[in-house]
Amino acid sequence: MPQTKAEIVSAKIQEEMKRVAPHAKVRVDFEGHNDDGADIYIYAPRKHTDMLASRAKKLRDSMVKGDQFLTIRILAEDIENMSEEAKKKYGITA
Repeated sequence: MPQTKAEIVSAKIQEEMKRVAPHAKVRVDFEGHNDDGADIYIYAPRKHTDMLASRAKKLRDSMVKGDQFLTIRILAEDIENMSEEAKKKYGITA
């Protein structure tokens, strides 16, 4: 089954985040984009959030280099500041 470049890049980033921090929750959203982008949400404890976000951005930059039409946004949030409703909505157990 052919995948879009956005799906391939987001799958690689998601795989890397799970390898580095298995306790982190990674969610990919293609809703706001046609086939040319994705939003990647990383939910992790505060001490890991910045490290995971910077690693994901470096990986994104290396994979998207030269493709000016592909939009991959990395959004990281620490789970300690999330409300209980948001944790239930995204299936986060902390």
